[in-house]
Amino acid sequence: MRLQIKAIKKEQYEKYLALIPDLKQEKTQKYITIVLTLVTAIILGLFAINPTFSTIANLQKQIDDSNFVQQKLQQKINDLAILQQQYTNLSPDLPIVNDAVPTTTQIPLFVAEAQSIANSTSLTLTSFQISEVTLLQSSSQKQSSFDFTITATGTYPNILNFLSQIANFQRVVALKAIILSTENGNLQLSLNGTVFFKQ
Repeated sequence: MRLQIKAIKKEQYEKYLALIPDLKQEKTQKYITIVLTLVTAIILGLFAINPTFSTIANLQKQIDDSNFVQQKLQQKINDLAILQQQYTNLSPDLPIVNDAVPTTTQIPLFVAEAQSIANSTSLTLTSFQISEVTLLQSSSQKQSSFDFTITATGTYPNILNFLSQIANFQRVVALKAIILSTENGNLQLSLNGTVFFKQ
């Protein structure tokens, strides 16, 4: 396909030429300077200033995020300081708590202490049974207590004294059943309970 260009007459050429501003005129030079200045400012705004504003906004967001994290860390530090103070205040009581719920069964110690209480209250122990305790357990089978049964004979005040001391035992003991009966004229105590420990 061939493009055909029409010939332009001289009058038309001069007419078009008259539309082009004369660069030698001072007024035209001022307009061109203003237009070029505006174009340059727009180009600088798009390619230089806009990324600078983006960077400033991004840095401001990072500063705000850092301040937020710093406030949260300061709050955690304050909370840890409070917890440390509370732990320090509780430190004298920790041995008592650890003795109340030991980390192992400590069955021989419990039996010895119960026998000692029975002797001090003038009770005669006729039987002392401990339930079976699994020492090595899988993670799905956790045991944190064992049951005991004590049978003893004595006077009513001595039995009350014994029960009071067992109930106020240093180790956590739950009394489940207390049965009093008489056998051959003697008062007999049958006591069922649970002793706790932590794993």
